[in-house]
Amino acid sequence: MLTIQYAKDPFWNSADGQQICLTVKFEEFNEEMPFNATIFDSMAYGVELYNRAKAGEFGPVAPYVPPETYQQPTVNGAQTL
Repeated sequence: MLTIQYAKDPFWNSADGQQICLTVKFEEFNEEMPFNATIFDSMAYGVELYNRAKAGEFGPVAPYVPPETYQQPTVNGAQTL
């Protein structure tokens, strides 16, 4: 079981509201790390982080921003070097 020292910068990480990503400092590690918290996490600290973040304990949860989509390159117009 990990011990949460603090968490910050939460943002929704899914359009369906089931994931909140935040920066977490656990007492057992020397550095902060990104953590994706869900209500369905198998570890109690994951569920705790989700519930506390959703309640606003770590500040307002920033809105979900979908990832950019990129056009897949095609062979049309490919050059041979």
